[in-house]
Amino acid sequence: MKRFLTVSLFFLAICSLTSLALAEDGFFPLFNGKNLDGWIKRGGDATYVVEDDCIVGKRGDGPNTFLCTEKVFGNFILKFDVKYDILINSGVQIRSQARPNGDREVVYGYQCEIADIEKTSGAIYGESERNRWLDNFESPGLDVEAARNAFKLDDWNNFEIQCIGPTVRTWINGVPCANYFDTAYLSGFIGLQIHSSPNDGQVRWKNIEIKPLAASGWIPLFGKKDFSDLWVSPAGVWKMDDEGIVHAYSTKDQTQDGMVKTMEPYKDFAARVTFKQIVGNSGLYFRAVEVDKPHWLGGFQDEIDDKATGSLWEVGYRDDKRGRGWVKQNFETADKVFKRGDWNEICIVAIGDRLVTILNGQEIVNIIDPECLKEGKFALQLHSGENTEYYFKDFEVLPVCAEQRALIER
Repeated sequence: MKRFLTVSLFFLAICSLTSLALAEDGFFPLFNGKNLDGWIKRGGDATYVVEDDCIVGKRGDGPNTFLCTEKVFGNFILKFDVKYDILINSGVQIRSQARPNGDREVVYGYQCEIADIEKTSGAIYGESERNRWLDNFESPGLDVEAARNAFKLDDWNNFEIQCIGPTVRTWINGVPCANYFDTAYLSGFIGLQIHSSPNDGQVRWKNIEIKPLAASGWIPLFGKKDFSDLWVSPAGVWKMDDEGIVHAYSTKDQTQDGMVKTMEPYKDFAARVTFKQIVGNSGLYFRAVEVDKPHWLGGFQDEIDDKATGSLWEVGYRDDKRGRGWVKQNFETADKVFKRGDWNEICIVAIGDRLVTILNGQEIVNIIDPECLKEGKFALQLHSGENTEYYFKDFEVLPVCAEQRALIER
């Protein structure tokens, strides 16, 4: 209970600070309109100058170039205006990092695309690490045609980018574009990109301002030596070493699931655990409720089972409510990214009716499910009736409070 008190105080602090930020305007300029103080160039040889209260980026030789803030930001709302002088691929990095590459640095992380040639402005790209589209207008319920046509080629465009906890959202000229759920980066710098190109290109930015919001943070659900803050089932064997690595196993003669579960419920959050499968079936329960059945809990299970990892299964949670079984499957993608005999990370993000599962950085499921339970407990499971053996570590939760959810769902 001591851990839960600490978690609760931390969670209340996040929400209180967020409420304070929402109560004030809170925006301040990232660019002073006069010079590039507070910014640093990384990557290629594009040039950035100040002209008419704008930052003007012009194509240069070498790889992609980025003008980056010296400061890093976690949760925030970023606004800016952007316009092409000469058409070229561009973008704005958010929550980004840099790594050495010879005498240069490579920038990587989330990028809000600015590339009207392909009508992808406002989409999210994984720059120089995942090197693929992360959200190319694929969010459930999005007006895709409106998003793809929000950018005005020959005029100024107003962009808004919001990062809160496990979410990244973008708007162009007030039109919703990307709505991406992910936990890879919770903070980093902001960067203005000029893409490498054999052709000339020039982009200008102005009115760059940011509103910082209270930071989000992961809270461990495993202790370092024991399960003092979790309930442990009488079925199965759960052993934790001094490094917090859990060895869990059960045999096929077990008629009840093995389980460790939280004592308290959670509403909106991201949760993740790193695991290694030896044999058998497991799962990450979330928003689950107590049931008097062999599986102890009812509600959603983020499957952990080789090819099925990341698909969503619903277990019945009351006498008049049978579970729906598979609510959403994506066995094909899971089979490609699952690392057999090695450590894997599974993550669930649940905010309101939106449910997203991520396996090793790859989205598996992304749905809106009005029927889902809105609150419940977390648990790790060992399936009964078969030989099951797993290792687990880094079982963590990132809470999202009501004020943060209101911004995420606006």
